[in-house]
Amino acid sequence: MFKKIAVAFDESPEAGRAFHSALDLAKFSSATLHLITVIEGFPAYMSYVASVAPDVPLLLKNEKRSFYSDLQGKARAEADRAGVSLFLELTEGDVVGELLRLIEGIRPDLLAIGLRHDHRIAGRLMGGTAHQIAAHAKCNLLGVH
Repeated sequence: MFKKIAVAFDESPEAGRAFHSALDLAKFSSATLHLITVIEGFPAYMSYVASVAPDVPLLLKNEKRSFYSDLQGKARAEADRAGVSLFLELTEGDVVGELLRLIEGIRPDLLAIGLRHDHRIAGRLMGGTAHQIAAHAKCNLLGVH
């Protein structure tokens, strides 16, 4: 049975469903849960903003970090109520690269990742985050709809 479960987690409904499925599974199997949140960098046009208002990128970066810390705090409260040990990872960078890097360090038995419900765009998403993780992760993967 799984003893260490990781979850790719952000503010999306898909990630929320993956978290709740992983939380249920962790409770059932007495596993630890590792919540991984990757803060994506800003788009290239942010350099134009920085040239006009140099403080804005740092302000926005701090707001993003605070938002994701609060989001993880809510997940921690749910895990505490469920009696599940939760470890939090919050990092910045390329989503796929950082997820894979952290997964390699955590070495989970299972990674839960949220999948979109909209099947009309599935063909366009084959190169998306979930597909890239599935192709490169060295652990079992649970895709949650």
